[in-house]
Amino acid sequence: MIADLLDLRRIKARWTDTGLTGAMCAPSPARPLVIIVEPDEALREALAFALETEGYWPRAFAGVAEVPLAELIAADCLVLDVDLLALASLRGKGVRTPAVLVAEGPVDLTVTDALWAGVAHKPLITDALSVQVKKAVGA
Repeated sequence: MIADLLDLRRIKARWTDTGLTGAMCAPSPARPLVIIVEPDEALREALAFALETEGYWPRAFAGVAEVPLAELIAADCLVLDVDLLALASLRGKGVRTPAVLVAEGPVDLTVTDALWAGVAHKPLITDALSVQVKKAVGA
């Protein structure tokens, strides 16, 4: 089952099936895959646009349940609206991808786990998100 989850060929085939071909339309070492989970559509689109302009390959979803598990595992970084139940669910499914939590208020990272890379606070008017994503992908 783990082999199926990690079969990136199936994910890449899906990108091709949707017309996303070419070097700039798929993740690569130079263009890391960042999964964005944000319920607010306007913010979700803005985050995807901002990360794409910084050289990342963003995939945006309204909720964690919408994201295929294989993509959560294959991603270089997750950008998640703070939802501790969703975080616990991901951990329980074996997702070890570093994440940046987007929060409106203080977040105690000791409550979650060292898995989560950092926090960017709303409103996102500084480069805090960019800094945390770079840290998470190891750039």
